Amino acid sequence: MPIINDIEEAYPVTIRKSKKIRDVYRLVTMKGRMLCSKSYDIPEPEVHFIARVMIHLAETGFPYGPRIISTKTQALWATRKEKPYMITNWVWGRSPDFKERSEWKKAIRTLAKFHRHAEGITLDDIPAGRDRYATLQNTIEHYRINISEHQGIGDISTFISLCDQAIHYLNQPKSIEAINYEASVRAFVHGDYNYPNLVMDRKDSIHLIDFENTSLQARMADLAHVLHRNCSWNGEEMVRWVEYYDRKRPLSSEDRHLLFALLHVPYPLVRTIRLNKNDSIIKNTMPQNTIIDKYVNALKIMI
Repeated sequence: MPIINDIEEAYPVTIRKSKKIRDVYRLVTMKGRMLCSKSYDIPEPEVHFIARVMIHLAETGFPYGPRIISTKTQALWATRKEKPYMITNWVWGRSPDFKERSEWKKAIRTLAKFHRHAEGITLDDIPAGRDRYATLQNTIEHYRINISEHQGIGDISTFISLCDQAIHYLNQPKSIEAINYEASVRAFVHGDYNYPNLVMDRKDSIHLIDFENTSLQARMADLAHVLHRNCSWNGEEMVRWVEYYDRKRPLSSEDRHLLFALLHVPYPLVRTIRLNKNDSIIKNTMPQNTIIDKYVNALKIMI
């Protein structure tokens, strides 16, 4: 059965046309409403968790998250070809251009706004794979293994040391307090906060899309991720944007120590390793030790 027929059977909408864009379908109803259909290759309890995150954001007044369309039976998703799929509003716009300072600033402001709402989610059962408060060290250890398996890229000792430092700082009292606090307030993250998962609408507001990687996790993981992706190995620039975030959502001393730990992770190198199998390409992207030393020293300002 064509996707339009399946959707019309499950949802109280009549579809005029559909178009596949990346991993979703853009739908246009007979009334001119634009919707997004996304299928998930994950267990239904995890889809329910994602849906609850979206609903929580809407209920707490965050205006820039997806809005779920309920089925005819008021379910949060339907099933097609044995896979769950969800329909939300479609945000018409484009990805923000982080090379434009004003759009980058707006993305940091939007992240701070999102994080103000990203706590207090109520769910009786959390899927094990979505409760990640205690997984940060395991993730860093996995990164360490990834790097150690690429001896051919040159001297990796500095990057191994960064992983060890990150784990050390992660286990300091203030970092532990930060994680415990995040768990106590049921904080959650987007999980992949960066320009491909953001849409700037016609009014220049930035919306978050694609919550597939959302989880219960310390919110500083989101901030560390977007800084690693866009300010790689530039500690002074990172600190500047941490302070900007802080003006929009004040950070505790514990938050800062946790972020300090996460920014020691050599994530840019890990990501390059994942994307490239050619050691020479990876080697060409590795910063010199002098750059790394300058980066690490600059991070100390934030604590």
